[in-house]
Amino acid sequence: MESEEKISYSYETLWKAIIRPPRDEYTEEFLGDPIFTFNQKTYIRKDYTLLSSEGHRLYCSFIEPEPGSRPSKEMPVVIYLHGNSSSRLEGLRMAPHLLRRDINLFVFDFAGCGLSEGEYLSLGYHEKDDIKIIIDFVCNLPGVGNIGLWGRSMGAATTMIYGHKDSRVKAMVMDSPFANFSDMAKDLARRMIKLPNFIFSAAISIVGSTIKKKNGLDIKKLNPIDSAEFTETPCFFIHANKDELINKEHSDKLFEKVKGVKILKNCDGGHNSKRPREIVVKVAKFFNKYLRGIDEDENSSNEEKLYIEIEPENGSDSSDEENGIDATGLLLKELNQLSKE
Repeated sequence: MESEEKISYSYETLWKAIIRPPRDEYTEEFLGDPIFTFNQKTYIRKDYTLLSSEGHRLYCSFIEPEPGSRPSKEMPVVIYLHGNSSSRLEGLRMAPHLLRRDINLFVFDFAGCGLSEGEYLSLGYHEKDDIKIIIDFVCNLPGVGNIGLWGRSMGAATTMIYGHKDSRVKAMVMDSPFANFSDMAKDLARRMIKLPNFIFSAAISIVGSTIKKKNGLDIKKLNPIDSAEFTETPCFFIHANKDELINKEHSDKLFEKVKGVKILKNCDGGHNSKRPREIVVKVAKFFNKYLRGIDEDENSSNEEKLYIEIEPENGSDSSDEENGIDATGLLLKELNQLSKE
């Protein structure tokens, strides 16, 4: 009986880990001030609510300079796609690198995440349709130029699935994507459910049926690698060497399949570890090159005051999600402070 209870618990834990992980809860005050100064320019954050393909309200924020601070009539925009169990606050960490390069930032909470409505995630299956809705909306805003996508984990997989279909997307960054969902789910299940190999496939099938019943996701059809061979958009992949959730071989496979310009950077740490400053800077330069046509000098190192590392109050070095990534929502207040130094 005890063994049956353990299997039942592991089964429920597994499907919830896939489509109903802990929600990153926060309040709007963590978004910071709607008007702030950074790098001697005044920026405005505008908040929007859009309807997802499933009819859920998605909460979004757009950061751009005030009219008097714009360097040009049209400016590129990077849309940040967060990971599961996260929110738009994750994307705000990247604002300093993009804003100083005259690239505006659009962040949002996926359905089932943060403040947005919805109960279940689908790891790209439905989210790909929401990205089209968001890009359509962003491109209809005044003064918007080229579009870039920056996704992490679930957001990275969504970027891979959708990005190649939209000619408006000129550059894509994918941090910790999975190539094949079934393979990733099996790896995850083997760590969570201790079963003999001869009944393991049956257990995965049952989990898949539960997921499909709850949100319509057919895990057998969630394969970003099927989109990779059609991708000619410049791609930048990032993957941690000790990623405990999605093996770095997933990025390796996607990297091999995509065509055109492609970069792959591995780093130390795990799935939710902070990415090294030098990699984040390279990503910003990548966007600057393919969204604005500016190829920065790779030897430039004048970034010391441009990267804001927001540490948890206890000073520990654990992952963002362990500490609650909402702490990074203080970013805009940090930007105000930085401008005064």
